[in-house]
Amino acid sequence: MTENKKYEYDYWRPAVTVDNVVLNFDGTHLRMLLIRRKNEPYKDQWAFPGGFLDEDESLEEAAQRELKEETGVNKKPFIQIGSFSRVDRDPRGRTITTAFLTLTRSNETKIKAQDDAKEVSWFPVHNMPALAFDHEEIFQKAKLILKILFNLSPIPFLLMNDLFTLPEMQRLYAEVYEHDFDRRNFQKKFISSGMLAPVAHDSKERGNAPTFYRFNQGGFYAYQKKKFHIG
Repeated sequence: MTENKKYEYDYWRPAVTVDNVVLNFDGTHLRMLLIRRKNEPYKDQWAFPGGFLDEDESLEEAAQRELKEETGVNKKPFIQIGSFSRVDRDPRGRTITTAFLTLTRSNETKIKAQDDAKEVSWFPVHNMPALAFDHEEIFQKAKLILKILFNLSPIPFLLMNDLFTLPEMQRLYAEVYEHDFDRRNFQKKFISSGMLAPVAHDSKERGNAPTFYRFNQGGFYAYQKKKFHIG
């Protein structure tokens, strides 16, 4: 056996792809970024931005590259959602995909359809079109992971703009948990948690304008330690 064939095997290899579940919050709706496919299979149907893994890149690198190539968004994925390997998930042949969750703020994201995307658009997560491939299954898994992360990490503040109001935060939580919260209890909980820092302003200039807040990272971790009785 020659040296260059030492690690060559006769085993069958499936195709490998990546998909991006990209979310932002516009102050009212939690939204997901979708592309309308330019080519078959599923031509003209909506899907997550994604594509095939190149030989010289990691899954994370492929996800970021495909997202930029198809939508113009240049953002690293936040967390891996999981791998999806249903035998019949792709009519082109056996294909295994790994999906990633990416979070953006509404004031930092400009989109433009490029490459294999015929169109690109944001959709409210509660009003999604039919999705190509097995992307509905990926979508449901992403929603579950998002709920877990909202309870354990400062991920909500990655979706909020630098300055936000309590009603905006309440709407975000309602979108994620698919449940309305009592306004008084919700706001009382967050104000007392120490996770929010009010932004000082001149009351004479602002009048009855709403109070804006910033994320207080130290307050968040202190709240989590108290919540889980750590240290």
